Amino acid sequence: MAPLTIYLLNVGQADASVIHTPGGNLIVIDAVSPKKLNDLLSQLRPDGEIAQLIITHPHDDHYRGADSLLDKFHVQRVTLAPFWQEPGPTGYHAIINRLSELQVPTRFLCGYERVYPDGGTYPEYEDSLVLELLGPSNSTLDQLAQSATLEPNHLSIITRLCYGKFTMVFAGDAQMENWQHFDEEGLLEKKCTILRAAHHGSKRGSQWERIERLSPSLVVVSSDPNGEHELPDLVGSVIFLEFSQQADQAAALTHTTGTIEIKVLDPGTGQRTITALGDSANDLVFSGQSGPLPETDWAALVETRLAEPS
Repeated sequence: MAPLTIYLLNVGQADASVIHTPGGNLIVIDAVSPKKLNDLLSQLRPDGEIAQLIITHPHDDHYRGADSLLDKFHVQRVTLAPFWQEPGPTGYHAIINRLSELQVPTRFLCGYERVYPDGGTYPEYEDSLVLELLGPSNSTLDQLAQSATLEPNHLSIITRLCYGKFTMVFAGDAQMENWQHFDEEGLLEKKCTILRAAHHGSKRGSQWERIERLSPSLVVVSSDPNGEHELPDLVGSVIFLEFSQQADQAAALTHTTGTIEIKVLDPGTGQRTITALGDSANDLVFSGQSGPLPETDWAALVETRLAEPS
């Protein structure tokens, strides 16, 4: 059986992930840096078939490569964050209109959805790859709107991937209120092997309690700390420093590692390999610099954040 392969792309302070399933299907979670993303997808599926595109929420550092992807590939299905009460960005509307023109089956997700990319059924799914998509609830969005605190990050879809004993959570830009809802429903009690940190390592997305409860062996932070929004911020950086000092735990920043490739070789044991591909945010993924995952110097980043004007 082919391995499950996951690519966490180095795209600066943005998000793009590609899941290549054992059955050969491709799932894309967020789409930016179209040259890098499209080159990787073309190598993985020369026939241009994308099984599913998930855009976690309407911020352009999560969707601005979607137009190009729709130009070059045949996307079979799209899942989007719920359409929100404010008009929203025109670029996001343009993607929705384009999906309608192309007649791509599209779902705006509130609540819970289970997807078996390579086939499978519930509850006999232990040996099948399953994606659980956790969209914000209508009640949560209504409460935030009534308190005038609703913003696009609150619309984020959280994705949990389960493959035997390997579990990974892709947190999008989920905020504290998103996590709270799923805690109340008991949907995130299961531990995970790897966590893609929420909101590029910000203090509102990557709280210590959340990481401690999920108990991953690796946290991946997709960001460029020198970027416009200076993420991870001070609190996030301290959290990742503390986490990485524990035995058998690491926190990796894609700005340091380049794109990260995860191959799950045996779902029965969770055996996996993790490789840093060493590309910069502007390089193609396979730039010939691959190697073990280097350590991210979180202590240096904490010092940098402390020295910055408040």
